[in-house]
Amino acid sequence: PRMGRYDEDGKPVEIRGHSASLVVLGTFVLWVGWYGFNPGSALAISNPGYANIASRTAVTTTLSAASGGMVTLVYLYFRHHIYDLIAVCNGILGGLVGITAGCSVVEPWAAIIIGGIAAMIIQGVDFVLNKLQIDDPLQAVHIHGFCGMWGVFVVGIMATEKYVNQVYGTDSRGNYYGLFYGGGGNLLSCPLVWIFSLSGLAL
Repeated sequence: PRMGRYDEDGKPVEIRGHSASLVVLGTFVLWVGWYGFNPGSALAISNPGYANIASRTAVTTTLSAASGGMVTLVYLYFRHHIYDLIAVCNGILGGLVGITAGCSVVEPWAAIIIGGIAAMIIQGVDFVLNKLQIDDPLQAVHIHGFCGMWGVFVVGIMATEKYVNQVYGTDSRGNYYGLFYGGGGNLLSCPLVWIFSLSGLAL
């Protein structure tokens, strides 16, 4: 860990960033760039099908990011009675990471839930890592690691049959859509294998 990050009792000591303005600017740039990353992955809007996919993806991306920021804002206010701008920015990024895998195949209401849970995952991972005195200045593991795993996992739960067929085409080999929509475990098994495989490689 960085020098001075933890006191003699092992409790975390807040180290302030140098420029909150640059953090907000960077978050804004990333958020705008995500519209090229998620809706842009449709690769075309020349026909109504592609346009529907791209526009729905833009909506779910926006809702998840906003949800991540708002949940972080409310949670930290009720827990610490402060408005933490930097934490809100990280909550937004967590929502963006969490929605990326399923941005084109989930409903807008599901995107709100995905972003909100991603924000709480950041707070939970932060608590555990501080207990273990593992210092992650940028919360990169929180956001890209655990929120990424959550985003991949939730596709197997909340992907709708209609949107999966619209984006990827009908697959006669099995019911590859979310568990909540009666898809069984066919789609859910794919992200679980991915998560455990990557986790094993990382360890």
